[in-house]
Amino acid sequence: MTLHSLIATYNHPEASKAYEGCYSYDDSLFGLVAEPLVHDATHAILCAMAAAGLCTTSTPPPTIKLDFTSNTFSVREFSDDDLVIELTYDSYSDDDFNMYTSTVVSPDTAALDSQIADDFNGLTSVPLCNHLMDYFIAPPKTFWVKLSIL
Repeated sequence: MTLHSLIATYNHPEASKAYEGCYSYDDSLFGLVAEPLVHDATHAILCAMAAAGLCTTSTPPPTIKLDFTSNTFSVREFSDDDLVIELTYDSYSDDDFNMYTSTVVSPDTAALDSQIADDFNGLTSVPLCNHLMDYFIAPPKTFWVKLSIL
């Protein structure tokens, strides 16, 4: 099973001021401290959690866990009650981000609420930094992220 986990902190105390209002994570394996999930990625996370009734977008949880995989067998480990986002590769941006579209796939009520929002606002485009791609051999076409509040 290829499942990776990160713990992310909202307004990480060691994050640059430019990333205030973002989740950031540490990973000693890659020597990362306060690596940001940029504003658009944090916004996608908050919207998904709000659609699932876990928080509001104005009251983000201080710490979350992200379990992610590109393995279609590993994603079956997630239950139908888990908050899961599917990210699908879209493009590579000029500012060195892999761009993904974000879709909430479970639980069903969150997926429906998120789909209604997407119908009005368009698909959420999420820029992911190259450090997140370090967990994969190559940027995956599709991968899934289970979000949990700690």
